[in-house]
Amino acid sequence: MTTNSPMKRYTLFLLLFCALTLAGTAANAQDNRSHDRRENVEAAKIAFLTEKMELTAEQSQKFWPIYNEYEAKRRELMKSYRHGYRKDVETLSEQEAKARIDEMFNTREKELALEKEYASKYQRVLSNRQLINLYRGERQFTKMLLKRLDHDHKKMNQ
Repeated sequence: MTTNSPMKRYTLFLLLFCALTLAGTAANAQDNRSHDRRENVEAAKIAFLTEKMELTAEQSQKFWPIYNEYEAKRRELMKSYRHGYRKDVETLSEQEAKARIDEMFNTREKELALEKEYASKYQRVLSNRQLINLYRGERQFTKMLLKRLDHDHKKMNQ
């Protein structure tokens, strides 16, 4: 049999196909676990904040679509900021570093403007006390999540 025989090509193709399929399956399983984990965190956050704000069913129905819209816009803002952020600081010129700092402050201003815009939208649904509890609850949830991640990380490294 020569190296170009149809049987060898078929076998090589089959092995390559299997390897790519297995790699794709492993990556897909990882993506599914990450997606499931993200959904679980999101569901826990909704339950946590709903309780902290003491939302009624009617308020929940009106509030969560607004909050989800805000979160999507905020994520997009942060994503666009982080896009150029990966470059190693040591390789930046002084002018590039100054531009990075300016961009950081610009992004923070945009984030604050977005937060103010949505605070007024939330106030159509929530009382001021509930709004304060939303902001406190978000910080508390983040702290709780970070503690949990730290605990899980320490547990894995034992």
